[in-house]
Amino acid sequence: MFQRPARPGLALPLALTGCLLAAQAFGAAPLGDPSGAALPPSVHLSYPTVYIALAPLFTLWDGVSMLSMSRLYGFLLGGALLYLAWRLWRVVVRRMAWSRSRPRRAPIRGEVGRLLAALAALAAFVGAGLLWHRPMAALAGAGPDAVVFDVHSHSAASHDVAGTAMRGFDAAANLRWHRRAGFDAVFLTDHNTMAGHLARRGGVIQPDSTPALCPGIEVSAWKAHIVLLGDTLAVDQRRYNGSLEQLVALLRTSDSVYGALSVLSLPEYERNHRDRLDTLLAVGADGLEIVNASPKANEMSRARRDSVVALARAANRFVVGASDSHGWGATSMVWNLMTVPGWRDGSAPAALGPTLCERLLDGLRRGFGASQIVERHRLRPDSGWPVWLTPLGVVWETWRSMNWLLTAAWLAWVWLLWAARHRRYTGA
Repeated sequence: MFQRPARPGLALPLALTGCLLAAQAFGAAPLGDPSGAALPPSVHLSYPTVYIALAPLFTLWDGVSMLSMSRLYGFLLGGALLYLAWRLWRVVVRRMAWSRSRPRRAPIRGEVGRLLAALAALAAFVGAGLLWHRPMAALAGAGPDAVVFDVHSHSAASHDVAGTAMRGFDAAANLRWHRRAGFDAVFLTDHNTMAGHLARRGGVIQPDSTPALCPGIEVSAWKAHIVLLGDTLAVDQRRYNGSLEQLVALLRTSDSVYGALSVLSLPEYERNHRDRLDTLLAVGADGLEIVNASPKANEMSRARRDSVVALARAANRFVVGASDSHGWGATSMVWNLMTVPGWRDGSAPAALGPTLCERLLDGLRRGFGASQIVERHRLRPDSGWPVWLTPLGVVWETWRSMNWLLTAAWLAWVWLLWAARHRRYTGA
């Protein structure tokens, strides 16, 4: 016999509406500089039309994609606990209803079906977020003389890309990813190889491509990953991964031997060289990542980050943010800005000489403050939200950083779904 669905109440849509409006009242800036400097007032996030139309999906994909590894575990744990609490509450409500009529057995088969459906929905959400190179939130408004660039990214030439579902993520795909996110230049830094740059050298990617493809390499040294920025020679990483002395040798000679700037990459320097970071800077490291979008590298607390920034300032070493993109997902968490007068239209005399990549390297050689980091607001590993409430924390921090257009899109979906369920109940 056909059973009419439960009449949809107003409690849930009203509660969601109230929370969305409260999040705006306690809003957070969507973008910030981790060093504490003020961003140019015109800098903002630009959203494609489909992103706005599907705001609940796209904003949550972004929120989850920007979680640290510990928070990702918390997301799964919290999701399981919330699901269990919901189903237990439903069982209690159902048993209370049964006690007023006649006893019945708990619908075990229905619970199993709901669990499988929930797991399938979670897998679809995660899978689509990882595999779909969807329209992205992009950085905009940086100004005509500002270059938006990335210092650390990968292609299928890297061993940890080639053997995965992202094996088609070549240099051209890397540029498309960065173009959608609003970058003007990107350093391709594959693990221990320059093979990813063959596309440029073979004419597949033009020198004046947008964004500009800049050369680099990520060297697996002793308990450290060192990103070399510049048109380096081939690097035999076996010369540098046997001891601390070999690591120091790479940092001392990266400029003279390879003609490149050396950047200490996260999370390796934080995990293995936390107490000797000042020594690595003193012997020749040119810069440090203080933001890295990879989940395993996104664990640095704000207090620790501030101490690293202070160390870099004292040593006059540049600090940067890195996408560390391996092709997964479509969320950019961080950008770097540098002022390069006339680069966009070639009006400055220098534009006729060095390439944009070379001018970026020249700028970074100035040391601390040569560029500015722009990072997105997100649920951080050291946030006050307990780990087991990570799912709720993701939603709340996502809502707090949304503009009114995205908030309106969320509200529209809340009430459209309620109206659809109400129509199903009434049969109208």
